[in-house]
Amino acid sequence: MTIFEEVKELVDVPTAARHYGVEVHRGNMALCPFHRERHPSCKLYNDHYYCFGCEEHGDVIDFMSKLCSLSQKEAAE
Repeated sequence: MTIFEEVKELVDVPTAARHYGVEVHRGNMALCPFHRERHPSCKLYNDHYYCFGCEEHGDVIDFMSKLCSLSQKEAAE
């Protein structure tokens, strides 16, 4: 199992988002950290996320990579 598969199996998107300061609202909705908005439009599923405003999407590694400006490998580590 690669580090990418292991991280995806062990860490869900809402937990990672909360850990890094993203306020997760009812229904696992959040203000998208990738564009400015006043109402939550980013849906955080356990295995992926999707923003209905800017259409940003991906898995937990993509989320952390973009949120913290890291490479995919750095985000997984």
